[in-house]
Amino acid sequence: MRRALVLLALSATACVATPPIVIGDAAPPVTAPPAQVAVRVLDYRGDPLAGAEVEITHAEGSETTVSDENGLTYVTWDIRGLEIDATAPAHEPGSVSVAQLPDTEEVEVRLTAKVLTGTVLGLGGTPLEGATVTLGEESLMTGADGAFQFIAVEEGASISVERAAYMVGSSEWDGGSPEVQLEPLVVRGVRAGGPDPRDPEKWAELLAIAEATEVNTMVVDIKDESGQVFYETQVPLGAEIAVYSTFDVAQVVEDVRSRGLYLVGRIVTFQDPIAARAMPEIAVFDTTTGQPYNRNGQWFLDPTDPAARQYALDLAVEACELGFQEIQFDYIRYPDGFPDHARFDGGSSDEIRPEVIRSFLGEARGLLNPMGCAVSADIFGFITRTSGDGGIGQQLEMLSEVTDALSPMIYPSHYSTGWYGFDVPNDHPGPVVAGAIDDGLERIEGDVILRPWIQDFFYTDEQVREQIEVANERNVGWILWNAVSNYSVGALDPAGVTQAATVDAVGG
Repeated sequence: MRRALVLLALSATACVATPPIVIGDAAPPVTAPPAQVAVRVLDYRGDPLAGAEVEITHAEGSETTVSDENGLTYVTWDIRGLEIDATAPAHEPGSVSVAQLPDTEEVEVRLTAKVLTGTVLGLGGTPLEGATVTLGEESLMTGADGAFQFIAVEEGASISVERAAYMVGSSEWDGGSPEVQLEPLVVRGVRAGGPDPRDPEKWAELLAIAEATEVNTMVVDIKDESGQVFYETQVPLGAEIAVYSTFDVAQVVEDVRSRGLYLVGRIVTFQDPIAARAMPEIAVFDTTTGQPYNRNGQWFLDPTDPAARQYALDLAVEACELGFQEIQFDYIRYPDGFPDHARFDGGSSDEIRPEVIRSFLGEARGLLNPMGCAVSADIFGFITRTSGDGGIGQQLEMLSEVTDALSPMIYPSHYSTGWYGFDVPNDHPGPVVAGAIDDGLERIEGDVILRPWIQDFFYTDEQVREQIEVANERNVGWILWNAVSNYSVGALDPAGVTQAATVDAVGG
């Protein structure tokens, strides 16, 4: 009986054992998420480019994103490939075709910059060297070919162009290669002698003339015929021998330029009695006396002597640094009528003279134009007609190649009988000035500006005005000469009658 109960219990236990497993459909596999491709946009330098618009084209359509600060954006990989196009300001569009997922899972799109290349032109459409071209915060200076180039520029950007002796020019970029034509400043000037700025009454008078009339330019003597330098120069030779009484050069610059006037510094170059006597070794030597050569109270430095040349160049560079916009070299010549016993270290033959003067002005221009200053030269009036150098080294065509402006001194009183068909040229100011200007305009070359000195001494207001009108008709400008700076105000138009440029519109 007990055995039967045990068997029954075992049988019952068997009945509640784990049932057999039934085999059915397999569980779904785990699927990896689609790959993400990093698209990195680089600028023309290879740096990450933020804010680039990136268009991704795939089999199902397209989508557009924007790159982040690291130049990155992300897109889902399509096994059928991707077309990636990127655009950004100041860059050309770039594109990449991706047929296979790269191992790095990153694609680079490097853009090339839009390049603005242009040319600055002066008179006659010739390339203009030494112009400052500005785009935003970036500025550069043109070389001999007048060319300029900015990298990474967006169409519609504005450039401005400045150069001393010219009006400011501008251009808005349309994607082409702009040629910016600058117009020369038409100077209407008066001169302040070296002592004038230190005389408060005289200086105020000259500034008042400029403010009340058509005058837009002030020529200020830096060093004059006496050899004096009129401010506290740091040029060693000048500081040692040539500074006597001075004006406050910083105040002069401020007084002139704050009134919208163009500021020219006049340097009497080789006629210098102070330097010639203090340093005979750099002067023209008189072999008959064993002393520096002089004639009629004029003592000339030797234009071929390196130290004599450097003295003037150093003063010019300093004046440019101090704020003068143009340096005008006067007495830039050999002594007129010098005899055979006047000796020059580098010679004085017909071939040598004009090359000596040309090379000096060329060196000056090479120094001053990159600093933003124009270079001009005063020349004898008859040089506009004579084909040679007048025996003094001033050959018009050669000078026009190395200066920004030439100022012939076309005073009718300085022409002798027969000039321009008149027995007394001084009695015919208008026709004489017209003839001299026309002669010069026919011969000058390149982008040089012709800007004459005209006579304001021993003339009436009407005679001075006659010369001004002749110059105005030819649009060449003018500077009045009076040795003691007493000007014929009645000959001048009031301010505003003649369009006068201000410093805001003039380069330099």
